[in-house]
Amino acid sequence: MDARFWLRADYMSISHICDQHIIARGMDRCYDAAMCTDLHLDPELIRIAEATGMSHEGAEAVAAIDEVMIRIRRALMRRDLGRQILSRLDSGLELIHLDALWAVDSDAPDAGEMTVGQVAARLEIDPSRASRIVAELVDKGYLVRVASQADARRICLGLTLLGQNLLNDVKAMKWGAFSRALASWPEDEIVLFARLLDRFSTWTTDAFADTAEAPLDEAKAS
Repeated sequence: MDARFWLRADYMSISHICDQHIIARGMDRCYDAAMCTDLHLDPELIRIAEATGMSHEGAEAVAAIDEVMIRIRRALMRRDLGRQILSRLDSGLELIHLDALWAVDSDAPDAGEMTVGQVAARLEIDPSRASRIVAELVDKGYLVRVASQADARRICLGLTLLGQNLLNDVKAMKWGAFSRALASWPEDEIVLFARLLDRFSTWTTDAFADTAEAPLDEAKAS
């Protein structure tokens, strides 16, 4: 993530989140460099954050958040967890197959009746590629083609028992790994982390709500 993009972020909101962490945990500082020695903090980002009025500790915390977000984004782009799960399940499927199964999953809140075209739209892939993926899943027994309940001329997709069991196994392995990752955390920290993470999750939209040009101007002027 480029530091200039962070210029437009709402640093004061982040600072307030850090303040809430301090209050909740009774800590003197919201960031402890000794606990994050493996992070490579961007000195330019620290300077930019300090230019908005944040303390040095708060600015280092912002830089640490940025570095952690980069690591998470890279891991998500590589889809490390998904690859490991599919490998352990020995399903013979690739990640794109799993994506298609999730798209068809009837338990999804907005699923409805799914067609090949809707799978393509949801996965943002070419319809011809979606058609090939669906055909492979049908051949392997994970999907079945069914007539629409609203229009018998329309062909929709449904999960077979094999497909549903696979998704259940993926969910169980995913949440098992997630739970193990947090197992050593004190429960109050997990609750606090969940609340703060939810609050922080809207930063990309909140940062631009009021044009957010002030931090950029202030940083340039410093």
